[in-house]
Amino acid sequence: MRLIVLFLLLVAVGAVAVGAFVYIDAGYVMLSWENYTVETSLWMFLVLGAIALLAVYIALRALLVLFGSDRRFNEWRQRRRSLRARRQTTRGLLALAQGQWRRAERNLTSSAKDSDQPLINYLAAARAAYEQDKSEATDEWLKQASLSTKGSDLAVGITQVQLLQSRNQNEQALAVLISLREKHPRHAYLLKLLVKTLQDLEDWVALNELLPTLRKATKIPDEELRKLERNVALQLLDRARHANGGQGLTSTFDGLGRDVRYTSDVMKSYIDLLLETEQEEKAEEALREGLKHVWHDELVEIYGRLKGKDANKQLLFAEQQLKERPNDPLLLLTLGRLALRVNDLEKAREYLQTGLSIKGLAELHAEMGKVMLAEGDETLACEHFQLALGH
Repeated sequence: MRLIVLFLLLVAVGAVAVGAFVYIDAGYVMLSWENYTVETSLWMFLVLGAIALLAVYIALRALLVLFGSDRRFNEWRQRRRSLRARRQTTRGLLALAQGQWRRAERNLTSSAKDSDQPLINYLAAARAAYEQDKSEATDEWLKQASLSTKGSDLAVGITQVQLLQSRNQNEQALAVLISLREKHPRHAYLLKLLVKTLQDLEDWVALNELLPTLRKATKIPDEELRKLERNVALQLLDRARHANGGQGLTSTFDGLGRDVRYTSDVMKSYIDLLLETEQEEKAEEALREGLKHVWHDELVEIYGRLKGKDANKQLLFAEQQLKERPNDPLLLLTLGRLALRVNDLEKAREYLQTGLSIKGLAELHAEMGKVMLAEGDETLACEHFQLALGH
């Protein structure tokens, strides 16, 4: 309030001062041009001159605005465009989330040029066009995305791969991934997409070649990586079983990494496939070596049923394992079977009785019945067979 009063007071003082000067002497100004003459007082001339200067200034500013050269106006207009682009981008993204592909594409592309992040607009528009089966438009928006932002090739490529994968166009996705990997060989997410694509294509050979890179370049949890390695190994073994009558099984198995080769499920699959292709002696040799690295009940039980080249050698190997596992009923079952195969009835009975004292497995009773029959004790043999059937 005080400032207003002070301002009015100063205006009044100024007016009085000007009025005093005008009263003392109004002055005289004459302008002449050819036959025209203008006469006026000095003070009127000054007022008219000030009005003329103001008019010229306003006219110049108007011309600058008209031709777009006014900095403040341009800034204001740019802010308006940016605000409108943000709103339109938001509407486009909402339409995309709601599956309104045409509206999404229209809003996203029309606001891309004025958007703060045109890359996002074009990538989202490519998705909307792709969902409408507009392949040419999809390619165009991906191209515009790449041109809009320097260094966006990887983001554009990954988006393209994701779009292709969503329609199970895995061959095309693989081609894009291979091209991207040449420039970004150790990019973690790119490698994950490559793994998924190769799995969908069931290209287990390529996946097996990729595994060493995955161990070094990605942060895939160890358990997930081991699961992938086992799955690849199982698929490679299955493929080898159906090629050349299973003759390539051994070379395929030996080509696997040591850590995955000696896991229970891979080892069992290898043995089962060797048995399917009538390579029992090779299965016994492989399992004898495998049991040194992986000990599993199912593998131990299988070993007792395999017929290798030398049954005595099999029995000796199994007896060596008993030193570390004296109370393993399945190992004792295997020993009983092997001893019975070499016709050492006394040793077979001893192993089986020890096993039964630990755990009354049906298989132990069944093998003990065979031993009793071999010794001529049919009554005791029948008892063991009945106990086996009762489980």
